[in-house]
Amino acid sequence: MTPESQGGMFNSQVEFQQTSANQLISDVSNASVKDGVTNQVIPRAGFAFSTSLLDQMDLFWSHTGGGNSLLGAKFQFLGGSRTSKATGHKMAFSAAFGGNDYQTDGSNAVEFELKGQEYQFLYGYRFGEMVLLYTNASYARYNFLGTIKSSDPTIDGLKPQYETKVMSLLSGLELSLGSFFGKAECGYQQLNTSYTKLESHFLYGYAIGVSW
Repeated sequence: MTPESQGGMFNSQVEFQQTSANQLISDVSNASVKDGVTNQVIPRAGFAFSTSLLDQMDLFWSHTGGGNSLLGAKFQFLGGSRTSKATGHKMAFSAAFGGNDYQTDGSNAVEFELKGQEYQFLYGYRFGEMVLLYTNASYARYNFLGTIKSSDPTIDGLKPQYETKVMSLLSGLELSLGSFFGKAECGYQQLNTSYTKLESHFLYGYAIGVSW
């Protein structure tokens, strides 16, 4: 996410994303849900849609495959909006909340609810109409509550419950040509999950989109 608001009223953009995502797998080898999780970084597709409510404020909806749908707002408190094409420093903050219910298939099926909340502080510098460099620091918290349905009586009925806190520092580049744009990001992330050692890794993502 860049620090620029869309500007004006009901100016919008949509983007399609390919991104790194965290897949957490509960360790139930000892018939317990308190032995922590294992983490895999996997590629996921997603999308984001945003529209301006006020000149400095956007509402947005984002979704990453296999994860949460989040609804949120971004407020830009420094610099001009995207539609103003103003160069220079930009700053904003955002907050988003959401949740989804899922059910997996297979011999060890899981019904679960995943809730999330994310907060970002965003900074960027626009060099011209086509080039925006930006960075964001974010804090997110996800809560997982599930029930295992299995033919294995030792784990059938177990209720895994985990909280994951995620801190990220990302940098990105946006290139624009008229209404079309592309973005690339990379950065560093730390995850702290219940019953699990702190993990950290690098991640990346890119997106293409259009604004109107």
